[in-house]
Amino acid sequence: MKNHDASFAIRFIGFSAREINIFDATFSVEQNRQKQYCRLPADSLQEPDLYLVNADDLKALATLADMEPNNLRPVLLVGAPHVELPFAAVERPIRWLKLFEALDTLMERRQIMLAKQNPADLALAGNVAERRRRERLDLDLTDPLEYERMRSKPPQSDRILVIDDQSTFRDDLAITMAHHVVPVEWAGTPEAAAEVYQRQNISVVLINPQLGRFDPYEVCIAIKQQYRDTRVAVIFLIDQGFTYDHVRARQVECDGFLDRHLGQPQILLALGKFLSLRR
Repeated sequence: MKNHDASFAIRFIGFSAREINIFDATFSVEQNRQKQYCRLPADSLQEPDLYLVNADDLKALATLADMEPNNLRPVLLVGAPHVELPFAAVERPIRWLKLFEALDTLMERRQIMLAKQNPADLALAGNVAERRRRERLDLDLTDPLEYERMRSKPPQSDRILVIDDQSTFRDDLAITMAHHVVPVEWAGTPEAAAEVYQRQNISVVLINPQLGRFDPYEVCIAIKQQYRDTRVAVIFLIDQGFTYDHVRARQVECDGFLDRHLGQPQILLALGKFLSLRR
C-alpha cells in the first residue's frame, strides 16, 4: 500500500500542449514518491497549490502579475527569464530529479505557512502590498470576454444559488458562507431555480451538470440572459465521469468548474473570486 505524504495541484502557464503531455506522463509514472503532483485543467476554478511557469514565454511571465503568487501559492519557473524575478527556478533542459526537489521544497514551505493560517481567512487575503512591489511587464493579456464582464454592473449583494437534486452540498456551503454573511439558496430543478434567480439578485450559481434531466449549458444561457446587465458567475459542480466541454462552455460564458468533493476551504477560495466576502 502506497504511503503518500500529500497530493498537490499545479496550474501550468505558458507551456505548449506537447510539453504539458510530457509533464502529465512524468507525474503519472512517479507514483511512488511521497509528494504527488497533478495538473489542474485550464477551466478548473480550484486554487492551485503552486504555479509552474514557462520562463521563456514573455506572456506567461506577464500573467504572473494577475495570479498573485505568494508563499501560500508559490511559483516555480522553468527556464531562464529575461527579467529578474523573485521566484525559484529550474534550468532547461529539465532534469526531473531537480524539478521534483524544487517542487517538494516549495510545498514544504507552503505547508508550514498554511499551518499558521486560519482557513476561513485565506479567501480574503489579497496581499496588495506584495503585488505592488512585484515587477510588472507591460502587456495587456485581458481576454475580450473579460472586457465585456467589466462593463456589466457588479451584483447588488452576495447570494449563491445551488442547483442540485439534493441539498447536502448547499447545506455544507451555507454553514461555510454564514461566516461571511452570504445566503445560499437551493433548487432541485432548473424551473425551481428560475423562480429563485428571477425573484432575487444572485451573484453565483453552482450547477450539478450530471443530473441528466436538463442541459446545463442551456441553463447557463438562460441565467446569463437573465443577468445581461449584471455580473453573475455560473459554475459547474462536477464528479469524475463528467466531461467539461470547453468550447461549448466558452460559447455560453460558463465561468468554469469545480470538483464537488473539494474541501470547503478550497470551495471558499474559488468562490472568493466572485464575491465581496466580509466578516
